[in-house]
Amino acid sequence: AFEPAPPAPPERPAPDTFAELTPVESSRIRTPGLHRPGLGVPSVGRLYPGGPNAPRGGYQQAVTAIALPAAGRGRQVALTDPELVEAVDLGTGRVPLAMDLEAPLDATRALGPGIFRGLRYLLRADTFSGEARVSFLQPYDPAKRPLVLIHGLMTTPRMWDRLVRELLADPCVREQYQIWFFCYPTAQPVPLSALQLRTALNDAVAWHDVRQSMVLVGYSMGGVLARAQVSTLTLAQAERILPGVSDLPKDHLARQALVFEPRADVSRTVFMFTPHRGSRLATLNVAVWATRLIRLPDWVRNEASDMLSALRGLPEGRLPTSIQGLSPRSRFLAELDRAPPAVPAHTILGNRGRRHPLSRSSDGVVPYSSAHLPAAVSEVVVPTGHGGFDHPKSIAELK
Repeated sequence: AFEPAPPAPPERPAPDTFAELTPVESSRIRTPGLHRPGLGVPSVGRLYPGGPNAPRGGYQQAVTAIALPAAGRGRQVALTDPELVEAVDLGTGRVPLAMDLEAPLDATRALGPGIFRGLRYLLRADTFSGEARVSFLQPYDPAKRPLVLIHGLMTTPRMWDRLVRELLADPCVREQYQIWFFCYPTAQPVPLSALQLRTALNDAVAWHDVRQSMVLVGYSMGGVLARAQVSTLTLAQAERILPGVSDLPKDHLARQALVFEPRADVSRTVFMFTPHRGSRLATLNVAVWATRLIRLPDWVRNEASDMLSALRGLPEGRLPTSIQGLSPRSRFLAELDRAPPAVPAHTILGNRGRRHPLSRSSDGVVPYSSAHLPAAVSEVVVPTGHGGFDHPKSIAELK
């Protein structure tokens, strides 16, 4: 059968396509591999708006301004892509071209709101502006595979900052992958957030005509959302999770969130510090107290109200929050854990560097018994706590 050729890689933007250009006046090398000394002035060019998956403030592109000899004795200023052009020929030999890939990361808003917004979006999900969405770090490139980073409870994509820098400092990763982020309010029921991720990925794939398979990387609760993308939940399983859901129309939000099949466009998943079988911290008094403070968006509460007459499984007639959904007693987690992921999976987990037997270890939030995935093709234990997603050993394993 005839297979249409994938779209050609996009041409690099011309100087007049930038909304603005900002020279990097003083380059501070913080991440080796993102900088190169040489000819020219490293700059940041802003592309705006850039499509539905662009950062709120537009894309930030690394460029280098150089003055080249022109006709007569003049000079011609040109903008070059330092990732594509490593050196220029001045007639007397090739000279390295200056590069600063860290400045665009400092300027970009692709990583979303600050980390303190994560707490706000947990307690007041109704203040989350817009919809849960997938945003790209750089303009879409059909020649590169999407690497989708999914944050966890009470965080935002800003948590990935250090990890992203370390990944992009690796030329192999930089040349083969494009980084996508999923941003969502983390108070919502876990199945609903998983559905929003599925929908957001569908929209991005359709809009950009994505042909490359994706790699999903989920941290903590984000790992549960990733697992839902590569797993199957049948209607019978959904009925065990939420009795009465089979009586709802197929296009009802609750049924869509609980009945699904693995995505065909995901080739691999990486679970980082993921509570596949829940965490007891979700059942502690402080967690129970926190759930009472959570205010879900009006549209979610309205959906819950509409379901009450049809469903028999909502505890106390209320839609469970994400914290309750991460309890070891979660029916959703139990059913999701019945079958291995449909694609190769890798596990990165922590034991806080303690010498306890691995089976009794924990990262302080998620015990080994919950983070361990028997079907994983690899497992690495990092001597750190639950926040060790950007530990050097975690990053090395992800690479």
